Formats: sequence, C-alpha cells, structure tokens
Amino acid sequence: MPRFNLLSIIIPVYNEAGSLEELFLRIKAVFGEEQPYEVIFVDDGSSDGSGEILAGLAKRFPQVTVLSHYRNHGKSLALMQGFDAAKGEAVVTMDADLQDLPESIPTLLDKLAEGYDLVNGWRTARQDNYSKILASRAYNYITARLLKCPLHDINCGFKAMRIEVCKRLNLRGDLHRLIPAIASQMYGFKVTEAPVPHEERRYGKSKYSLVRFRGLLDIVSLMAVSTTQVRPFHVFTELALVFVLLGILGFGGWFLLSLSAAASSFAKLILSLLWLAGALFLFLGTILPLLGFQLEIITGILQDEKWRHNLLKKPPPGDLED
Repeated sequence: MPRFNLLSIIIPVYNEAGSLEELFLRIKAVFGEEQPYEVIFVDDGSSDGSGEILAGLAKRFPQVTVLSHYRNHGKSLALMQGFDAAKGEAVVTMDADLQDLPESIPTLLDKLAEGYDLVNGWRTARQDNYSKILASRAYNYITARLLKCPLHDINCGFKAMRIEVCKRLNLRGDLHRLIPAIASQMYGFKVTEAPVPHEERRYGKSKYSLVRFRGLLDIVSLMAVSTTQVRPFHVFTELALVFVLLGILGFGGWFLLSLSAAASSFAKLILSLLWLAGALFLFLGTILPLLGFQLEIITGILQDEKWRHNLLKKPPPGDLED
C-alpha cells in the first residue's frame, strides 16, 4: 500500500448509529501507526443517536472529525462538506453502513498509486436485492453511453481520489453518483475502477429508492453543462436548426393533409396537432438562439481567470512512497 503524508477518509452519515464505532475501529486497524489519516464523519441530520456516537468517537480518537448538519441535505452536500475540510494528499469516500469493507481501502490506494487520479469501487458480487441491482445496471448503462464513462458501478460510494480531484468538484442534487464522469469528462482526470467485495447490510435501513428520476435528471443536467459551458450560442443555435426543420415538416404535413383530407373529426384533430407541433417547433427554433446569446454573455462574465485555471492540467503527482 502506498504511503501518504496524510489520508482523508470522508464518510457521510444518516441514521447509521449501529455501525459507526465498528466502522472506525476497523479503519483504525487497517492503518495502525504506519499511515497518518483523518476520518471526517459528516452527520447529515441523523435522528437515531448517530451524532452522539460520533461525538464520543471524536473525544476518544484525535483522528476523528465530526461535521453536523441541522437537518438532512443529501449525500452530495455532505460529501462537499467533507471535501472542504479534507487536508490529506488523497481522499477516500465510503458509506457508513459497512457494506463496503474498510479492509478494501488499500486495494483502491494501490490502484491510485499506478498513476490514476480517481479509482471507483466495483462491487463485483453485490449483496443487494435483485431489483436494486437491476436498476443500478440500467443506470450504469445509460451513464456509460451518454457520458462516455464506461464503468461497471459508477454510483458506488467507495472511491479513492487525489485531493486535486475533490477540490474541483461542485456537487449539487444527486451528482455524487456521477463523480467519475464529472472528473473525467469535465476536468480530464484519469479515472479507473477496482473490484471490491460487498457485504450484506447488518445495521440500519437502506436509504435507496428504486425510482431514480433525480439521478436521470442529473445526467441530463451534467450533459447540458458540459456541452454549453464553453460555447453556448453555438450549441443552442445548432439545436434551434433542428427544431426549425421539424417545424417546417409539421407545417408541410399540415398543408398537404389540408388539401386532401376529408372533413372528418379525426382528420381535423390530426390537422390541428400538426399545426400546433409546427408552431411550437418554430417557436423553439426562434427562441433558442436568443437564449444561447444570453448565456454567451453570462458565461463571458463568469469565465474569469479562476475558471480558466480550472481547465488547465494539473502537474504530474509526485512519486508515492511504497
């Protein structure tokens, strides 16, 4: 396992009182005295006594830092709080439920030492119900195709990354599921994955929801941001041309059918729909370039020196001690 001057382990917590002490003690056993580390627990508004247990751990162990939200704000914001507080050269993120094994952290760090910027966990033998596994596979397929990030388990919370990666992230909504895609596609970091074991949940209740509309919306949001952040006027104008073409086809169909269609109720309905579709598409074709022009002005203001600096490749990381 490579050695860092300091390793930061960030763990979002929401009602996981049963697993917290065992989790920390197992992390402590993995590193012993050889690897300096800090464990940053972010209590995201727990109501089951997790906060009191974390406070006790912080009193007993100097490696423990506890950050607490007044109420639940979601995993993305909890991770961002941990990223802001992290002081290590490298960062590990993991869930608090002990389904990801602390003993697997060296596996991720070994892969990181091969020259990667982010290593995503891949739960090859996932211990969850079939519906959850099936939904996750569908989500992974969609992200691989749309975001060009072909990982087997992109939304696995068990990750290792260099500090430069997490300091560039700005997670909102449920974007924590798409961290590898954001790191690779928006910032050019080198991303890979490593197989890790997965255990059945022994404590608490799963926070998983089978319906992931928010996750799908975040994919759309990320695609929109990544394609329009540099040249929005071009993107919106090209999209407008598509809508103009559709509008012309709609009105063309309306015109041709109006010459030959009988005056039945169904024919009138089709004609009305074609006219409305043509009008809507032409309206979008007209308004989109104006929106793109407005975004062009806004991005011209926001794309300052700091923004341009974030686009630069970082210098190669220093050699890690074995």
